[in-house]
Amino acid sequence: MQIRIVMVVVVALGAFVAACGEDDGGSPRTAATPQDALTRLTGYIADDKGKEACALMITAVREKFGPENDVKDCETAVSSLSSQVTDKKAYREMVPSGLEVDGDTAEVSGYCGDGWTNADGSRSKLKFDPNDLGTLTLRKDDGGWVISDYTGQKHYSSCGG
Repeated sequence: MQIRIVMVVVVALGAFVAACGEDDGGSPRTAATPQDALTRLTGYIADDKGKEACALMITAVREKFGPENDVKDCETAVSSLSSQVTDKKAYREMVPSGLEVDGDTAEVSGYCGDGWTNADGSRSKLKFDPNDLGTLTLRKDDGGWVISDYTGQKHYSSCGG
């Protein structure tokens, strides 16, 4: 009986790990909620974990994340963005308060600093925060939420003008 329980646990754990996706540029890792995907992304950026950050994105987004941030590829973009984060703890703790969810799609835009706030709802005082990433679009697939589109901040016009 105990062996059977152990085997069930091992099989279930294997299925869970397989559902999480790959970090090697294959299927994206999914998250239970769009908020989870976004906070994982900002945590990975703060910690300069390009492989993990890029694994949250579908292939098309990984391919354009670098050029949208004026570098060659996704992992280099994460490293470049991470180097701009002066307070990693504060950056990691910001929340996507401007996240708009509509069924199986979601989007947060940092345009004019309105997409991300501190956990208490106040605006960030950081020189570089997740609002500077641009617009992130997510979609819910069978396995969970993935980053399905991205527009870098360089496409924004000035706020209010």
